[in-house]
Amino acid sequence: MEEIKKYYDDYLDSRLDELWEIAKYVHSNPELGYKEEKACQIQCEFLRENGFKVEENLGGLPTAYKAVYQYKPGDLTLAVVSEYDALPEIGHACGHNLICASALGTAIETKKYMEEQKIPGTLVVMGTPAEESGGGKIKLLEQNAWDGIDAILFMHPTSDTTRLAGECMSSTSIQIEFKGQSAHAASHPAKGINALNAANLYFVATGLLRQHVKSDLRLSGIIEDGGKTTSLIPDYVSVKGSLSCFKSSDLEEYTEKVRKCAEGAAIATGCEVDIQFIPGYLGRIPNKTLSEVCRKELNSIDEPVMEGMPFDYGGEDLGNVSRVIPICNPYVTIFPDYKISNHTEQFRDLANSPAGRRCIQVSSKTMARTAMELFRNPNTVVKAKKELSERMNNE
Repeated sequence: MEEIKKYYDDYLDSRLDELWEIAKYVHSNPELGYKEEKACQIQCEFLRENGFKVEENLGGLPTAYKAVYQYKPGDLTLAVVSEYDALPEIGHACGHNLICASALGTAIETKKYMEEQKIPGTLVVMGTPAEESGGGKIKLLEQNAWDGIDAILFMHPTSDTTRLAGECMSSTSIQIEFKGQSAHAASHPAKGINALNAANLYFVATGLLRQHVKSDLRLSGIIEDGGKTTSLIPDYVSVKGSLSCFKSSDLEEYTEKVRKCAEGAAIATGCEVDIQFIPGYLGRIPNKTLSEVCRKELNSIDEPVMEGMPFDYGGEDLGNVSRVIPICNPYVTIFPDYKISNHTEQFRDLANSPAGRRCIQVSSKTMARTAMELFRNPNTVVKAKKELSERMNNE
């Protein structure tokens, strides 16, 4: 089997220049979430040319797509996930150009294996827009676009040593409006109800709250509108914040604590308050069963891998999907020297460098090899689904 995998790895190498050209094209044409027209088009054209049946406008999203290949029906449907949105102003500083090119590489290598080895089953490429802002995967989940998929393969570029992703954060956004009564600050302060005082009390209260929560809580906030002039008591103040932690059950508990802080600040100052919690992304549910298959394949191609499945303090919309379908989520390095930050100019430039090209090569081979193993042993996915169910019971 290893010789067979090497044969298809060689095929991937023969197509690497094409994949790299696509990655560079996407990098040089950065598009924000739900506007990734060029990135979507070039992927759909490539997949059609390589024998996939492509459905565009998936789930009613103009830049989402689903590409399907099936040698013949089988017990297993695997999805390789593509992302391709950029960040405002800074472009592809999260390396999504590498994600989409790696998804294409995985697809053509796995398809050639299935076709030539007469492997039953279904291979899907899911094109998912707006990961950075908008949650395209969640919208596709709401539209039942993931139905029928048994397991997911998804890579993300990183720095330091390549790893298999563990947990990440669940999050919610906070929007609070304190409403008071304006009055002249010097001549009639007693007639005023100070909304800025309420905001200040809110920040004091949430600051004191930190002693009574778990250490993974991340709570931040800014005052967006804090008054118009120093001569008037502020009658309106808006606060914007974010709240995140690992477990979704903890997030629900912390949300209520933060709500009480805002309500208490309003009562203490005589203000009215309007509080909104806007759901963000739910934390990733790692799957050790699938990840260990992937780890063996990374080892087979001599890619150094961190031990275990390290957690991280970020978030991604794949987290919501990982609670329904088991995922294999390798993070492949483009800068092995030490840890650097995504969403920076340095990371953006690395995503368009020889290190980025190598990342596509390693990611495509690893995920294709993992797919080969799963198609050969569908029972592994059965075990992965059982693991997911057990993990969700502990959420």
